[in-house]
Amino acid sequence: MNNTEPPEGAPEAMQHYFRMWNEIDLNKIRGHLDKSVSTDCDWTDPQNSHVGRNALEKNVKEFRTNFPTATLGICSHLDQHHGRYRYDWMIDVEGEVLLQGFDVTTLNAAGLIERVDGFFGKLKPRA
Repeated sequence: MNNTEPPEGAPEAMQHYFRMWNEIDLNKIRGHLDKSVSTDCDWTDPQNSHVGRNALEKNVKEFRTNFPTATLGICSHLDQHHGRYRYDWMIDVEGEVLLQGFDVTTLNAAGLIERVDGFFGKLKPRA
């Protein structure tokens, strides 16, 4: 299974969003971005927090520049309800796991991503 392809049943906006992170041509990133997120998308993970397409584009291009051979893989099915989706992901660089985590992504009424809440690592069991 090629986990760099969007999972089965992913809404169109999320398909473009996943492909955006794996796009190696920096000039094509904005095309995916415009088809995936709202103009005021709120995007947050432990390292970055920003609002808007331009800020997310800058983040993605910086990632692609720093890690040109990295791939984002979706490692789970999409779990969803009420326009919210959660999924596990992994960033791989030449066969080595760079980072893994999960996201909760919210779509607006127009079907575009309006919020992404990202978390790094796996949850630890309670002691």
